[in-house]
Amino acid sequence: MQVIMVAIGSAGDVYPFIGLGKALVEQGHGVTLCSMPAFQSAIEQQGLEFVPVCDEQTYRQAMNDPRLWEPKTSFGTLWQAIAGMLEPVYRYVASRRFEDIVVVGSLWALGARIAHERYGIPYLSVQVSPSTLLSAHVPPVHPKFNVSPRMPLPLRKWLWRGIEYLSLDRTCAPAIDALRHKIGLTGTVQRIFSQWLHAPQGVLCLFPDWFAAPQPDWPRPLSMVGFPMFDGSQGGELEPRLQAFLDAGSAPVVFTQGSTTHFDQRFYRLAVSALAKLGARGIFLAGDRDPIVDLPASVMQCTYAPMSTLLPHCAALVHPAGVGAMSLALAAGIPQVVMPVAHDQFDNAERLVRLGAGVRLRLPLGEHDLLEALVHVRSDPGVRQACALAHQRSVARDACAQAVELVKECHARHGSRALSRAG
Repeated sequence: MQVIMVAIGSAGDVYPFIGLGKALVEQGHGVTLCSMPAFQSAIEQQGLEFVPVCDEQTYRQAMNDPRLWEPKTSFGTLWQAIAGMLEPVYRYVASRRFEDIVVVGSLWALGARIAHERYGIPYLSVQVSPSTLLSAHVPPVHPKFNVSPRMPLPLRKWLWRGIEYLSLDRTCAPAIDALRHKIGLTGTVQRIFSQWLHAPQGVLCLFPDWFAAPQPDWPRPLSMVGFPMFDGSQGGELEPRLQAFLDAGSAPVVFTQGSTTHFDQRFYRLAVSALAKLGARGIFLAGDRDPIVDLPASVMQCTYAPMSTLLPHCAALVHPAGVGAMSLALAAGIPQVVMPVAHDQFDNAERLVRLGAGVRLRLPLGEHDLLEALVHVRSDPGVRQACALAHQRSVARDACAQAVELVKECHARHGSRALSRAG
């Protein structure tokens, strides 16, 4: 079986696909992952073929655009980048339609969705976080599209349809339909996020039902397999300097800005102050930013560390609420302090708080917010109990192995019929 995967986005969007691809390769299947150039090395290290969906400059420009991280402008800014990838993805997937393939696509793999519509290629769509499964029953949390769960259900349904038509469809449909009409498809796409983008042959949720319970208005058929727990270097060793720091004292608090968000100097000043007042040690995973000045010996700055290896040795994680970091902290059984900035982070943060495994802070931070949050999550028995339960649930299942079986099932059910339509 040949599997084409399309994963568009940041590390939290792409790493789950690398983990799934690795599991497929280990079973002897051929895997091609179409994604961003920034992830080429990580993809190829796992034995997957890499195909770029854009060039490096396009990706960096999109990620560094400040409008992408403002809730009021993030969606439109993101769509400008995504729209340019529709046709390249479609052309690549369509070029392989005569092969015995199955396609597995992320939220933004819309070119692959169009190829499925045109040629009937077996297709599974994937959700790495629940925020884009629009539901009137449990509305996702986002500052721009805030539908209160306290409203009557009929009103919530009406509001979501209005939001989808007036904002989401109006933004996305013109580019999608332009490509559809160019290749001979007719009509117009509607209700893109609640219906159209989800594969009729199956939706694969890479998060567990205890993190987000399935709702009556989610697409069907739908399978929830759990968090993939892949961070790009499964089982990777820590660099000697970091390992020595861990061995030299108490479990530290980890602060990570994620793969695309950037904390400013004030944030790090507040973090150092909070750690000092707690008598705690810290690790700043700060990416490739310049060295943070005046760090005490109890705080270490690193460019990167494999989170799956690091977090089990730490006391807490502070981050912007990306689902990848969140899932790894849940698996490690440590409390979290989250500060959502944009996109799915607000909804992820809300779900973490509902679990009781952490707290959410609002930006900009007050002088004592971080200190008070860390005191709470490190001392509260309820948080400790919720983290222990999340750890037990996370290690009880192999999400990638379950996902592989669903990919194979989709291929078995739909592969032969697709080849007959490929011409």
